Parts: sequence; structure tokens; C-alpha cells
Amino acid sequence: MFSNSILKKCPLCSRLSYGLKEFLYRLIGRGIDCRGINQRTDNKENRVTEINAAAPDCACEEFRMSKYSPHPVVESETLVRLVFLPIHISKKSGELKPTFFSHVHTKGCSIQRDSVAKTDEIVTLVKNFLATGDDRSWLGVISGQCQSVREIRAGESSNRAVCVYDTADLGNPAHAEMCRTHHIDEADGLELHRNLLAVFGNGVITRPSQYRNGAAWDQLPQHLQARHLK
Repeated sequence: MFSNSILKKCPLCSRLSYGLKEFLYRLIGRGIDCRGINQRTDNKENRVTEINAAAPDCACEEFRMSKYSPHPVVESETLVRLVFLPIHISKKSGELKPTFFSHVHTKGCSIQRDSVAKTDEIVTLVKNFLATGDDRSWLGVISGQCQSVREIRAGESSNRAVCVYDTADLGNPAHAEMCRTHHIDEADGLELHRNLLAVFGNGVITRPSQYRNGAAWDQLPQHLQARHLK
């Protein structure tokens, strides 16, 4: 296998290395087709359940789940989640409600890999989301470390609670998802939401004008900026 230093300098080497690793993984009998799992569960409301059934214990974290991803999500990465809807924010504290992470149980909780995402890709993502409704505005972002997400445990056990997968698409190579593991049941839901909120800065939102020193915010048209200022 290639060394880590070579992988960082050579993206093609990185893709070849992870591709070979996945091929060998399947060859020796584990038989998990992570890209196939990603494709066939895309947009399903029970996506997380199906991923857990096909690849328990975060098995697909080791491999690219999308051909558009540069490499699997590594623990040193910063994960960012964009905030658009005011219903997710407490009117009393101005901070996020734990339910902001509810999709971690169903169709996967979308996040961006901050070191992978280019600023113009963030701008495109924001524009596309705001185009889906006039009642939406870009309120800011929250961020947390991948390692901290993966260290969350299911109750008092040593079992993992959350997987982090690279689920990039053509227009958004930095897209990833957080999905609860099969060790989490409905009764653990609220605790998991609180744990995720703690990892992501306890729900404190970084304003768009502060995120990346305002680089993405400055590229938004004024009429979209105006929604945030209302």
C-alpha cells in the first residue's frame, strides 16, 4: 500500500489505494459493496437501517461509498453542517435544538467535509437549497471533529453510536453523512442528539459572514443575503 505522505501528494494514488483495499476486502469474503449500498439506498427514508443491515458496525467507513469522493472520511477532518431553517433554532437561546440531527436515524444526516469543500461549491450548495423555498435563509454553520463523532458510544456500552460516510455526488464531492449504528434504538434517540450537539460546538452557530472569513457569504447575491438579515 502507499504511504500516507504519498497519498496526500497524489490524489490518484489515493484512489487506487482505497480501490485496491476494497477489492481485497471483498475478495477475502466480507463481500460488502459499499458503493452499491450507497446507490441503492439513496433518498430512501429507511436508508440508515438498510446500510446497517448490509454493513454493520460502520464497515463502509473504510472505503469510498461514492466514486466522486477523494477518499473516505478520516478522523482528523472537520465536519460542517449548514443551518437554513429557523425552526431548528431555539427562540430563547438562539442555539440549535438537538432535533437538528434527527435524520441521523432515517435517511442520514448531511454534512460537508470542510477540508474537501471548495468555497464555490459551498456557494452553489447554499444557492440550490435556498432555491427550494422563499422561507429559507442561510443562518450559518456548526462544526465538529470527525474523531469526536466516531467516539460517541451507545449508552454505557463500548459500541459505536454514529458512523461517518463519504457520500459525495458529482456536484458536491465534499458531501458526507452521519448515520446511527444498529446499536442505537429509539429510546437512545434523544441522548444521541444531545451528544451530537455537544460535539458540534453545543449548537453555537457561526454566522455566514464569519465562516471562512466571509468568502462564501460575499459570493451570494444580495437578494439571498437579505433573507438572512430580515
